[in-house]
Amino acid sequence: MKKKLSGILSVILATAVVAGCGAGQATTDTNTANKAQTVEAGASQPDTKGAGAGAGEPVYPRTIKHTMGEVTLEKKPERVASVDIMGTDYFLVLDFAPIVSEGFESTKSKSPIFAKYAEGKTVKDLGGKTNLETLLEMDPEVIVMTSTGKGSRFEEFNKMANSIVIDFSVDVPTRLMKIAEVIGKEEKAKQVLSDFNKLKSEAKAAADKHKGETALFLVSNGKDFTVMHPKNFPIYYKEVGLTPITGLPEDGKIGGRIGIEALSELAPDHIFIAENRRSAKAEEPEGLIHIWKDHPVWKNLKAVKNNQVYTMDTLAGDTFFLGEIAGLEAIKNNLGK
Repeated sequence: MKKKLSGILSVILATAVVAGCGAGQATTDTNTANKAQTVEAGASQPDTKGAGAGAGEPVYPRTIKHTMGEVTLEKKPERVASVDIMGTDYFLVLDFAPIVSEGFESTKSKSPIFAKYAEGKTVKDLGGKTNLETLLEMDPEVIVMTSTGKGSRFEEFNKMANSIVIDFSVDVPTRLMKIAEVIGKEEKAKQVLSDFNKLKSEAKAAADKHKGETALFLVSNGKDFTVMHPKNFPIYYKEVGLTPITGLPEDGKIGGRIGIEALSELAPDHIFIAENRRSAKAEEPEGLIHIWKDHPVWKNLKAVKNNQVYTMDTLAGDTFFLGEIAGLEAIKNNLGK
C-alpha cells in the first residue's frame, strides 16, 4: 500500500531529527534483497467480500478492527513492518517474514527457538529503538505494533502507512488469530494452534506426575531474579496444572524481583529459569544462569540438590508466542521423564 501523503512531511522531518540524535546506530540486513520471503497463504475469512478469489485464497478487501480503530486492506499485504519484536515472533510462527523488525538480529542471536523459526527469512533490522529512516526506506504497506509496545505511537506510524495495533491484553491464541487475519493466514494459524494445544496437553500430562510439588518460573537478571507470576503466566498453572507458590511479589509486567535469600525461603520443588533476554550475551549462552552455580545459597536450594532446575529459552521470560512454546516444551521434557 502506498504511503499516506497526509502528514508524511512531518514524519520525514522527525526522522531526520532521530537520525541526527542517533548517528552511528547500526542496522543489519540478512540479505541485500528488500522483498521479504513469504509462503502460501491460508484460507480467508468466510464473512469477507471479494468476488473472484479462488478456493482457499484469502479474500480482500477486508476490514481489520484493532485497538486504535479499524482499517480496510484492499489486498493481501506482503510488505509488512513489525515495529515490536514481541509481535515479530507471531509472524514467524505463521511462516511469514515481515520486511523489517525491531531487534531482529539481537533476538535471533540470543534465542535458539527464535533463530529456528527465523531461518531462511530475510528481515531488515530496525535496531532496538526502531530506526524510522530505515522504516521509511522500506516503504511498508502495513505497519503492525502491539498495545503493550509501540501502540502509543500509533498516530506517528499511521502517517507512514496503514497501521494496526494488536491487543496484547488478550491471550496468545487470540493475538495470533488477529495477526493471521491481517496477512491472510487464518488456516495456518489454526494449524499452529492445534499443534500448540497438543503440546499443552503433553505438558499437562507431564505435570500430572508431580501433583502437589511446587514450581517456580524465574528470569535471572544476574544479580537477582524476576518472578514469572502465576497471574501473568496462567498457562503453566491454571491450564497445565503446576502448583504455584503463594505470596509471590506481583509488581512489574512479569512479576516482582527477589534476591537469592528470598528464593531460598520460597523453597520450590522445581525451578524453571530463563535468562533476561535484554541483559543476556549471545557469546555466553545461559551465562546469567550459570553465574549462580557456585553461590552457597544456590547450591543449598532444594531444587538444585534434587537436580530439578530446568533452563528455558530467553523468550520464555516474556509474553512471546515462542516463549510459551519453549516453556511448555521445558515442562514436557523435564517433568515427563
